[in-house]
Amino acid sequence: MEKSKEIIPCVILAGGKGRRMGGKEKALIELLDRPLLSYILEKVSGKVAPIALNINSNIEKFEKFGYDIIQDPIKGHLGPLSGILASLCWAKEIKKDWVMTLPCDTPFLPKNLVKSLVKAKDENPDAELIIAKSRGFNHPVIALWKADLNNKLLTALKEGIRKIDIFTAQLNKAYVDFDSLDDSDFDPFTNLNSPHDLIIAQQILGKLPPLFGLAGWSGSGKTTLLTKLIQNFTKIGINVGTLKHAHHKFDIDKPGKDSYNLRKSGARPMIISSKERFALIQENDEHEERSLFEMLEMFSKKPLRKCDIIIVEGYKNENIPKLEIHRSEIRKPLLFEDDKNIFAIASDKLIETRLPLFDLNNINSITDYLIQKFKIS
Repeated sequence: MEKSKEIIPCVILAGGKGRRMGGKEKALIELLDRPLLSYILEKVSGKVAPIALNINSNIEKFEKFGYDIIQDPIKGHLGPLSGILASLCWAKEIKKDWVMTLPCDTPFLPKNLVKSLVKAKDENPDAELIIAKSRGFNHPVIALWKADLNNKLLTALKEGIRKIDIFTAQLNKAYVDFDSLDDSDFDPFTNLNSPHDLIIAQQILGKLPPLFGLAGWSGSGKTTLLTKLIQNFTKIGINVGTLKHAHHKFDIDKPGKDSYNLRKSGARPMIISSKERFALIQENDEHEERSLFEMLEMFSKKPLRKCDIIIVEGYKNENIPKLEIHRSEIRKPLLFEDDKNIFAIASDKLIETRLPLFDLNNINSITDYLIQKFKIS
């Protein structure tokens, strides 16, 4: 069969509210100092044309990218189907038979995505929809849609259909399974829905090492254990980065010192350097504490030395892997029953649990376990 010479247009869907990202424009959230949208554009640039952005608010923020901006034809944030309808209508306006849709939060799209979907379209002339598939899951937002579906989709939305799987069930579909086409050890269609996903993304990109937190009540011995773990890791050549949360106002330079006076005068940021060490001091001028993700992102930037593992003290309510520290004498309840992120416990007494349990004072066994669990070398 002769291959189609049609150049497929593409719409990047960025019209959602990003609730789990704190209501921020997800497409503009930065991953390693670049907006997520730029990763998607990079993967399809030169392979599709033209490109449009499906945006429903703060349109002025997206105009700088220089692409057509299309809005949902039905107002009210009706979900991805509404953005797909906008894509189909736009394709009809520019007289295109097919349109590709992509979400704005999948920065690891495979390089052969466009080529593979178009090939499947050519090999399935009766198909109305070509869907990407991976790890046993279908991804109908990552797909080629026949533009003639616009009226059928409009009717479905007016009838109250919101779930994409319900609408696509009635269509003639073909699938492209990228498990056989992509050799990544992670799902290339991984989407980023939360700050925790942004941490995972940095680890996939090789910019952040494995990390875990120490969770425990005040007085349980977190800092003591952390100090001993750092000493053990350092002895065997493992570089440890640490991030400690403070619950109160603090100063790291002394009143009267030049660095203190410069910072108090308004220097933002203030950096002090010597041949032995340097320090960066930055005020939170908005009096709004930076998130755990924002702090961890600093470990991926120069001139910080690349470390082999990051240990976080505090942030016990954050969604990261945690080692619970428990000391019986402080008479506080265990945390692991209510926190699924806890993967092991270090305690000064026996505890009934299916999780790995370690003697709080046996630092060597804890160190060995962490090296194996996080594959530190």
